[in-house]
Amino acid sequence: MYFNKIDNPSNFSFIQTRKNPYGLGKRAFDFKLRDLGSDVHRVEVRSRAWKGSSSQAELDLRAFSGSKSSTTLRLDGCAELVLSRAKAGDELFRSRKEQSFGVSGTKWMFRFRHAPEMRFYGMGEKNNGFEKSGKRTLFWNTDVAGDFSPREVKEGVTDPMYASIPYLLVKLEEGWLGLLVNNPFPVFMNTGALEGLVQEPAESVLDRDFYVGSTDGAPELYLIYGATVDSVTCRLQKLCGTTPLPPLWALGHHQSRWGYRSYADLAALSEEFAARRIPNDGLWLDIDYMERYQVFTIDPEAFPEPEKNIADLRARGAHVVPILDPGIKLDKRFAHYRDGSQRELFCLNTENREYVGYVWPGAVVFPDFSMIEGRGWWAERVRALRAFGFDGFWLDMNDPSTGSVVLDEMRFDRGRRSHESFHNQYALGMQMASREGLLSAAPDKRPFLLSRSGFIGTSRYAALWTGDNVSNFHHLAGSIPLSLNLSLSGIPFNGPDVPGFDGDASDEVAIAWYKAAFLFPFLRNHCWKGGRRQEPWAFGAKVEKVLRHYIALRYKLLPYLYGLFIEQEESGRPILRPLFYEFEDPVLETIDDQFMVGPAIMQAPVVTANRNNRKVALPDSRWYSPWDRKWLRGGRQVTAVESSKNTPIYLREGSIVPMQAGERATNANALDDVELHLFVSEKYEGVAHYTYHFDDGESLAYRQGARSSIQFTVSRELRSVLVDVKPLSLGAGPCRIRFFLYDFFGSLIVRMGEKDDDMTVLALKSEPWTFAGTKVIPLATESIDVG
Repeated sequence: MYFNKIDNPSNFSFIQTRKNPYGLGKRAFDFKLRDLGSDVHRVEVRSRAWKGSSSQAELDLRAFSGSKSSTTLRLDGCAELVLSRAKAGDELFRSRKEQSFGVSGTKWMFRFRHAPEMRFYGMGEKNNGFEKSGKRTLFWNTDVAGDFSPREVKEGVTDPMYASIPYLLVKLEEGWLGLLVNNPFPVFMNTGALEGLVQEPAESVLDRDFYVGSTDGAPELYLIYGATVDSVTCRLQKLCGTTPLPPLWALGHHQSRWGYRSYADLAALSEEFAARRIPNDGLWLDIDYMERYQVFTIDPEAFPEPEKNIADLRARGAHVVPILDPGIKLDKRFAHYRDGSQRELFCLNTENREYVGYVWPGAVVFPDFSMIEGRGWWAERVRALRAFGFDGFWLDMNDPSTGSVVLDEMRFDRGRRSHESFHNQYALGMQMASREGLLSAAPDKRPFLLSRSGFIGTSRYAALWTGDNVSNFHHLAGSIPLSLNLSLSGIPFNGPDVPGFDGDASDEVAIAWYKAAFLFPFLRNHCWKGGRRQEPWAFGAKVEKVLRHYIALRYKLLPYLYGLFIEQEESGRPILRPLFYEFEDPVLETIDDQFMVGPAIMQAPVVTANRNNRKVALPDSRWYSPWDRKWLRGGRQVTAVESSKNTPIYLREGSIVPMQAGERATNANALDDVELHLFVSEKYEGVAHYTYHFDDGESLAYRQGARSSIQFTVSRELRSVLVDVKPLSLGAGPCRIRFFLYDFFGSLIVRMGEKDDDMTVLALKSEPWTFAGTKVIPLATESIDVG
């Protein structure tokens, strides 16, 4: 497999006929176009050349059936795709004339017209930059550390990475377009990369190539058009599957290290977090907890009484998450191997024997997740392991990683399917089976899985972490565009290891990474056992104080983060967003070191070594700056200077941000007793709306109505702030609220009903607290009860 080379149109034959089915030599290609509604269009090409795409991605083709499209997709000329407005008829996007669809054996490609105004984003998990113009890339799940050199891993580009999400977000002259290639074989894309060693410039930008294709499998392409990034992204997520609401503890801080192996290790960690007043939820176990690295086993020396040991940790507030690798030890004495082998559920090779790789336990075989029976077998074992009290599982090495053994010989569906047909989906199959096992063990609990690799639809089953990164500023800076493009590609629950897995994190890197990532969707401190320890206290008292503050601030902001995950499940909006997601401004389209957390919070971390300042682009709004303790006008660039304690963070005017009460020192959460921080200045002239949701944070009962939802509407009236409160449902009970303001006002008026006598005037008093390393002095009210 060549990672740095992809197919070129010069070696393809393109359709030159003008009638569907289109003839090309002795072959015929039947194009099927379908309008799914809401400007989501599906293109299929059928031919004897392909038996089918064999994709296991569960796409919801009926998600948009109730809404008409404002665009039409038609075939023109020589199988040319033309997207245009339904009424006006003007073209929005089209294929390249007379070279629209080409084939080379089983390979195929769609070739599109390239235009100078185009910008490209998405591509899933790619560390080849934020904006993707001029890229040539392949989608093939790799074991990065095993497939690239140490130098490339440490300070270069490793493309492709662990997950394959063949999706492209394109900015057009008018609007935005999403292109999703639902194909499990190796997909390739070119977004205007020049060809040839000399790289002579093309005569015009229009001559640059823009194409997508695959090495095999029936073509299945989705075009999603929208006026905004938000409209396209939400429909992509609805098509691929929104992320089911995770348990609240999964959004907390997690502590891991390759080397934690025992109940004693985790108990000591739990005690240390408690003694140092640092909130933490997850305690993670890497491969050392197993007996001789055999999956689905627990070393009896490490956990003498597993159920009792894990119950004790749970009583301390910890959630234990062990690792699961797919490799099953090839040993007839190993019960799991004997059972799977007898039932013929492992992948075969071309000689119709069990395919063998070499990883942690030595020689291993691999469950065949392409088969329902294989997934069911794995789910049974996940269910049994869950019975010990584990709260979730960490799915690693599912690229799949086979050590030094080539992958080509691994086949699927009892040897009937080639390796390429399922390689990119292997992790998805493991996720599907693992989630099934968790739900069968605890049907009323929300499952939690973290996976290294993934495919289209992974969002339905697992969070994704971005693999074995390195503790340096190169990886820190790259983690922001990496996570942003994953968020735009239908994988919203993601995040890197903090402050890096490999290498030794310096004090400076540790502080900088926590400042940058403390509000990422997933936050886990993880490292390898051969390097420096990096628990928050391992760096000394000064660093510990800073890390404690940002971890505690994440817990204070959990109600806001949790609300974003509720919105993600319902609408498909991502948690992390590039600036241009919220603000239409071409200047913002290439900024890769600032980002929005939801619509309200903007971060601009310093991600360069030996720097304490940076330029910050303030989009067109007004922003509250905690470290300045003042409001700043937007539409300009400012210079931010940070200390070891603070970080550039800004709150958007008109935002209502729910937070937990006081400073957080444990992982005990109270979503029914919160503060509402109203970012309304004396100059605010709008009306702010926010609906606060809360539930028990762990069960699936919210799907049957066990959730409370309270709507808040905020406006300014002279020297007062008026808050209209409307309970929409109280399925999880009543809520206690305090209000905070960040500008001088005489009073805050709360109205619980429609009449003037339903109003309550609340006095305001200053109540300082530390926000992102800086003491702020907002005005606060007394508590009120809603419901």
